[in-house]
Amino acid sequence: MTLHPAAHASSPLTEDLVTALRQLGLQADWLDDGALVEVGDHRIVLDVTRGGEGEVLVRAHMPLDIFVEEDSLPDSLMGLNLMNQTLDFGTLLLDPVEEEAEDDTPGTFAIVGRTVIWLGGTGPADVQRLSTHLHRFEAEVFNSLESAVNSAGAMTA
Repeated sequence: MTLHPAAHASSPLTEDLVTALRQLGLQADWLDDGALVEVGDHRIVLDVTRGGEGEVLVRAHMPLDIFVEEDSLPDSLMGLNLMNQTLDFGTLLLDPVEEEAEDDTPGTFAIVGRTVIWLGGTGPADVQRLSTHLHRFEAEVFNSLESAVNSAGAMTA
């Protein structure tokens, strides 16, 4: 994904959200197909689309730089399931790092956080709601991961 200057935003809708998030004090930039927002210590990629009635659907994807080898999948999935039970604003998933593993090489998966929010538009109240949602999501994911790391045997990766 490539960052764009303001004149080359991916869509007017994304441009509106990025501008409004910046006005709230968040670091936000345009990407080829969305936006990148820094929330807490994490970067969150936003995919923004407009619904049929003018509402806005924002899908947020937070890569965590935590990787799991294929042979650890059962324990990792059990740990993710336990951590997901503590999340109100999203979920933790495993995404394959490569589309297809070459030969018999074990695959590697990245742990990512995902959340979705519907907004009525891109007005100040909606953007404040998005900001609050992203902050709560980032905090919940971080707290869940920290708790799992501090709990012996909660997740083996």
